[in-house]
Amino acid sequence: MAFNTAVVTSSTSPTNAQNDSWKAQGFLNFYLPSQDGKRKKLGAIGLKLAKPNEKALLEWLNEDPSRAQVILSKLVIEYQSAQPADGTGFAL
Repeated sequence: MAFNTAVVTSSTSPTNAQNDSWKAQGFLNFYLPSQDGKRKKLGAIGLKLAKPNEKALLEWLNEDPSRAQVILSKLVIEYQSAQPADGTGFAL
């Protein structure tokens, strides 16, 4: 049995302010058609105000969310396998 030496502090203390820097302020969601004729979410990209390029994109999209179609028209999609190729290891 271990003894816990951690100091317990109040969560309302100003020194323990919640860090929300990891939270996104908006999302680009990606969908594919499903077999039942609806759409199924494939994934999402979180956009954060803390990143200058993402901030500009967020502001632009917030002015007119239909601008997501402009992004779609310029989007380039590439698939990359996570399997390592033969001969890509270290040459020791």
